[in-house]
Amino acid sequence: MSVEEQQRIARYGKVNPEIAIKFKDYQFVAVGSRVFYSKAWTSFADFLVGYVPEVFDKKWWAAEIAKAPAECNQVRTWWEALRQHAKAQQKRPDGNYVVTHNGLAGAYLTFAYHLYVIEHNGRLDETLIARLKNREQFQGARHELFAEATCLRAGFAIERENEKDRTRKHAEFVATHLQSGLRFSVEAKSKHWAGVLGMPGDERPHDKISLNFGHLINNALAKNPPHPLAVFIDTNLPSRAAQRLYSPRFEDGKRIPARLMLGLLERVAKEHGDRDPYAMLIFTNHPQHYTLPDMPNEIDPNKDLFAVSCRKPNPVWHPALDALYRASNLYGNIPNEFPAQR
Repeated sequence: MSVEEQQRIARYGKVNPEIAIKFKDYQFVAVGSRVFYSKAWTSFADFLVGYVPEVFDKKWWAAEIAKAPAECNQVRTWWEALRQHAKAQQKRPDGNYVVTHNGLAGAYLTFAYHLYVIEHNGRLDETLIARLKNREQFQGARHELFAEATCLRAGFAIERENEKDRTRKHAEFVATHLQSGLRFSVEAKSKHWAGVLGMPGDERPHDKISLNFGHLINNALAKNPPHPLAVFIDTNLPSRAAQRLYSPRFEDGKRIPARLMLGLLERVAKEHGDRDPYAMLIFTNHPQHYTLPDMPNEIDPNKDLFAVSCRKPNPVWHPALDALYRASNLYGNIPNEFPAQR
């Protein structure tokens, strides 16, 4: 493996490299079995901006654009915010813009890249696309999209379960670690808050947000899946509130979880016979959507990640779990330029 390829994998994960070529005035990009092209794309980010409307269907997208801002899908809101942010930047001599990501632009481009990763390395599930189009279901489907893209970046193959089988409950999908063959049932859970990501109601003050996420873990465990369970949990918190849950403590020179996080893990274990009933929990917080629309230059906020594998009765660790943790940390790493033509 070349040094260049090692660097690509370290930054973007174990996914297929981008396939793109410039021919005459057109830039072509291959995504799975489809080919997209445009005269307007000068960067991979340009392609991603136009990719989401293609995936969602141009007629559906046109209908969203015609809606009032308060009624449209969240991803369309991000798309508009990105466009307005780009317009506010200064043009380079070649007529292009150099755009520093703010929160909403980062939310849109990361979402688009997750769609791309899944289509380019597997297949986009029509049921998931339908949920992403649904304003009320968008938040949960978006987190499932992140979980699937992360597993692909970690070197897993994805197999969706047969939802028509009513004899048992189903996880989101089964992920098989290609290097070891280890299989996981994967669940994705996202915390809903009033007034956030299209949820009805008024948003709570950030200092009065409950940080109890045990029910999300128990809902995932209730699926009783056939394989060891990996649960991706989106805490969906504004940055200041997230620090209470994610900021570690240091005792005797050792880095340990925040008291709230440790208390959550202990309560779950106590409810299940003093054992950890999961293979891994991956808590993430990506607060880009908390960026205020009237603050277009607000920088892309910090992201938080905390992962824990089964601790008791016996600690369990495996290279496949390490791969999931490392891939979760790649959130926001998106190619900007098209691959160089040789």
